Amino acid sequence: MSDNIVEVRGVSFSYPGVETKTLKNIDLEIKKGEFVLITGTSGSGKTTLAKCLNGIIPHLSEGNLVGDIIINGKDTQSVPMHELSSEIGMVFQNPEDQIFSIRVEDEVAFGVECQGYTKKEIKDRVEYGLKKLRLENIKKQITFSLSGGQKQKVSIASNLAMLPSILILDDPTTDLDPVSKQEVMDIIAELKEELDTTFLIIEHDLNDLIEFIDRMIIMHDGEIIYNGSPSEVLYNHFNELDKLGIRIPDHIRLCKYLFDKGFKYESNPISKKEVSEWVKQLFTSNKLMLPMAKNQLKRNPQETVAKLKDVNFSYQKGRQILHDINLDVKQGELLAIVGHNGCGKSTLMKNLIGLLKPSQGSVTINNKNTKDYKVQDIILDIGYVFQNPDNQLFCNSVEEEVQFGLKNRGYRENIINEKVELALNTVGLQEKRKEHPFSLSRGERQRLAVATMLVSNPKIILLDEPTTGQDEQSLRALLTLMEKLITDQEATIVMITHDMEVVAQYASRVVVIDAGRIVLEGSPNEVFFTNYQKLRSLKLKPPIISQFSAELNEYGFPHVSSWTMFSSIFINKENDRMVAP
Repeated sequence: MSDNIVEVRGVSFSYPGVETKTLKNIDLEIKKGEFVLITGTSGSGKTTLAKCLNGIIPHLSEGNLVGDIIINGKDTQSVPMHELSSEIGMVFQNPEDQIFSIRVEDEVAFGVECQGYTKKEIKDRVEYGLKKLRLENIKKQITFSLSGGQKQKVSIASNLAMLPSILILDDPTTDLDPVSKQEVMDIIAELKEELDTTFLIIEHDLNDLIEFIDRMIIMHDGEIIYNGSPSEVLYNHFNELDKLGIRIPDHIRLCKYLFDKGFKYESNPISKKEVSEWVKQLFTSNKLMLPMAKNQLKRNPQETVAKLKDVNFSYQKGRQILHDINLDVKQGELLAIVGHNGCGKSTLMKNLIGLLKPSQGSVTINNKNTKDYKVQDIILDIGYVFQNPDNQLFCNSVEEEVQFGLKNRGYRENIINEKVELALNTVGLQEKRKEHPFSLSRGERQRLAVATMLVSNPKIILLDEPTTGQDEQSLRALLTLMEKLITDQEATIVMITHDMEVVAQYASRVVVIDAGRIVLEGSPNEVFFTNYQKLRSLKLKPPIISQFSAELNEYGFPHVSSWTMFSSIFINKENDRMVAP
């Protein structure tokens, strides 16, 4: 008898009105208790595959599905959804798609109540889910007042409380701060040991996940192109994955660099600790020597384009969110605002654009005090991309979405067509111009939201978590574009992100928020290296290569804040000195 809990045979799927197949002849087997990662390029079919596995396709989502999908012996196409729900749970990419109860504890209880358990069992399950996700202190809070990261944790807790045989998590940590990401991964690893649950995780960011998984599956253009252990896939197909834009962790890149230079190791290491100890041994034995990196030149932004002075803000009396914020935003800089979930980053951004007005203090942007102007008058030269792109998409096609703002401003048709074409090509959506925005993947919808902003040539661009759901290739293209806008059009970029690799590589200045206050400010090098120990207490972690730099600097590891910086110094220029063992 087969010990496979998931069997997929010859599965293909296409959405209504879309000629191209989203999934193409998928064959897949997953054993009970396996911990499987599914990753790949943005729009490669990962979420669609997940929806096929849990029965949303074909029961709730229409399209042309062929092939067989068997979950724990049940055919998903013939078994009703309520029977499948006890076998397989799913945490969606956007937590707002599955949260509808008023309070946190009610949301966690809802699924268990629907399964018909006793009152005591429901209470025990709810307490279990809340405790595992560290949500006890907010269990009475209103779900719609939570931060994006907190909502994601509530969705995970709701599924855990139901104790399914299989749990699918679609980008479960995409809106979490770095330390919370690690916490969630640790929790899932604990659950795997405790419950023998089968986990399928869809994720772009592999840094905290790669050490826990048994197997990784790479998808591209609707097909599974690689399927094997992390060690096998990452090392044997490194160049192919890099070219595709898979976000390969820094420590794997460092190992590949050392292997290419002739250094030998007994295995292809996957854990950060193992790689760190190997590199330390190479330094202490004088087998590896790298010159210290020179300090990078700082950008010198000029005039102030936005100013927050003594800003305090409260959503309701007695619950202050922002405290004494003083911040100048300079023309031509890429300012990153970072901090843990719920610290006030998005609230600060909404005050900056005038969507919210400070309770005390003042916000001036483009020489306009936000208290004296309506939002529509403030945003004429400002582009804003929300944390959840679905909040700003409402047209029937990708093309119409990008045209909408231009038509409202009265542009001639030929100008509109020219600007739309340029924007769609810039974000890589030209081939999907006729598709409905909500047929796109989350990462593609994020890029579409960026395109709707770009067509108006804004001088100030505000990005709230722009890295969500993006593969390395899409991410690099987006942020390279932001740099080009700074250089060519003197634009100013303000970006909220949890992605410390993006901050290290692209930001000219970093502001760290904690409990509604600015607690650190400086260049990425200054913040990540000088304040390395403090960052963890703030639920932030520098990029892996930056962590290595801080921990191994005394042994000779150079002072670098990003892999791009390391690569430009030691790989592209080939100026390292090594003695092969």
